[in-house]
Amino acid sequence: SKRMLLVGNAGMGKSCISKEFLRTWAEGKNDHYRCIIYLTFQELNLIEQEISVKELLEEKCEFLFSVLTLENPDDLLIILDGLDEFKYDLNFDNQSSRNDVDTPFPISVLISKLITKDLLPAINVMVTTRWNFVSNLEKYFTFVCVIKGFDDQQIKQYFDHFCEDQSESIYDFIKKNNLSDFASVPLYSFMLRQIIKNHVTSKKALKNLKTSSRFMIQFLKSCLGNNVKDRRRFHIKEPATEKNMEDSVRQLGEISYKNLLSGQLTVNANDLKKHGLSEKDLTKKFSCFFHKKHPDGKHFEYRHTMIKEMFAAFYCAHVVRDDELKECLDAWVRGIIPPSAKSKLLSDVTADHKLLLENFTRLFMGFLSIGNSSSLHDDRGTLKGPIKKNLIEWFQDWLQEDLSSDDFLNLLHYVFELQDSDVAQSVSVYIKNIILFNKPLGAIDVQALCFSLKENKLEKLNLTLCELGDKGMEQLRDIITNSITRNLLRWCLLVGFFCIKLSSAFKPRSLCTSVEIRLSSNKLSEKGGATLSEILQDPKCAIEKLIIGTNHLGPVGAKHLWKALEKNSILKTLHVYDNDIEDEGTATMVE
Repeated sequence: SKRMLLVGNAGMGKSCISKEFLRTWAEGKNDHYRCIIYLTFQELNLIEQEISVKELLEEKCEFLFSVLTLENPDDLLIILDGLDEFKYDLNFDNQSSRNDVDTPFPISVLISKLITKDLLPAINVMVTTRWNFVSNLEKYFTFVCVIKGFDDQQIKQYFDHFCEDQSESIYDFIKKNNLSDFASVPLYSFMLRQIIKNHVTSKKALKNLKTSSRFMIQFLKSCLGNNVKDRRRFHIKEPATEKNMEDSVRQLGEISYKNLLSGQLTVNANDLKKHGLSEKDLTKKFSCFFHKKHPDGKHFEYRHTMIKEMFAAFYCAHVVRDDELKECLDAWVRGIIPPSAKSKLLSDVTADHKLLLENFTRLFMGFLSIGNSSSLHDDRGTLKGPIKKNLIEWFQDWLQEDLSSDDFLNLLHYVFELQDSDVAQSVSVYIKNIILFNKPLGAIDVQALCFSLKENKLEKLNLTLCELGDKGMEQLRDIITNSITRNLLRWCLLVGFFCIKLSSAFKPRSLCTSVEIRLSSNKLSEKGGATLSEILQDPKCAIEKLIIGTNHLGPVGAKHLWKALEKNSILKTLHVYDNDIEDEGTATMVE
């Protein structure tokens, strides 16, 4: 039996993959499992009383518990989708002596016991979550699968499938405007399709889709603008002006912010009424953002967690005062709750909300300039002077802490979402070391690094186990070049030919203390060996230690390296273990 963890950033398609597992099984096309049970943490959040495994399964389906009697338990897979949406903390410290299917537990304990194999150890369990919830969990799982998003070919296939008539023009637009990194996220590809389909967003705004927040706000504007356009076309007389829409967005934002803090995953009809909204508003004006009424008749479901975060962030960016900004960010990001907060936004915030609010805070940063605009449809929003000053001071204060890799990456994303060169420059001078060890970086993460640090001269850059790939390395060329001491690039999963001319990344030796380059486990081929040979022969090369074990250099790659060693007098240590260089390559190196 296996415990599997499926990890991906927001919008990567974790739920879609889970449901595809379920669909193929239901259609009899899944040969691996005789039964798949799909449970969302949204469902599990509704369980407030203690419950046993037997009761949980029977609540899902009256006869479902019988699957636990399968002759081969390995034929059963339970999918637990959306751990990042779970409103309870996992509890791995429960020492209950009973771990049978009939014993009731608090739902947080039951899920924890399923993960640790204290319950149902013989069956398979797959859990999906965002990256920021993985810490301290990996040890309980047989393996961790990372969703990296679409490559260029898959982006084209997506639009070929859904926009057959416009596919070529959309794909050309994506390439021309450097939107491939965002289109690699399935949710953003869906949004881009809707934005273009609605014909509401201006060409200038389309070309300005540089951040997650700008993608989200253009999706919001596009859907609302299309709704207004349709109503005017059909001569609907009820008020449907942009002003009314914006008021409704803010009211939904207030509800969504409260839901975000409380862990509530649906919008309640009673809350709508309290805020001057109706069920009709959601079904007619906001159908792009909410599913139809929940089976209980009183709730509407967000189509995606990011929709809730978007509305909440837009509301907070609109109502936060300049003098409240720093205390709000301290609470949301650092878990520092002031004893007597100025802002009403913090009345229900606790230190435990920190993980839940990471993506919300990224969107909030991007919406700050829009919050200053007089209209939602104004694309000219900029940061006001007082807000900019407060942000710079807050970032500088946060950088006094010893930040974890997760916090550091979030900081870079916050600067990136602001898209303000003054803030980026003022903050980057305080950043000397970046340690992102074992932190897989997606395409948008790399963009955040590039924007936030483009003027920076780092003293230490550790990108070990970051899964950059060729494209990520190319994007980070300037940052690596500007680093004045050591770059650790081991295990970056550079698939195929290591095409970057890394010689441009190395300063003359007089500027470096000791340069050590680690490129183990990167699938480097003989072409990679040729490129490394060119680098080592460059007079400016200051590499003293090169570790390129566990690659695919082969005997030809070894010959390329031998040619370099004839001319290089700086390199002192070379590791080429596990490279299939065979007897021929070994003889060449020995010679």
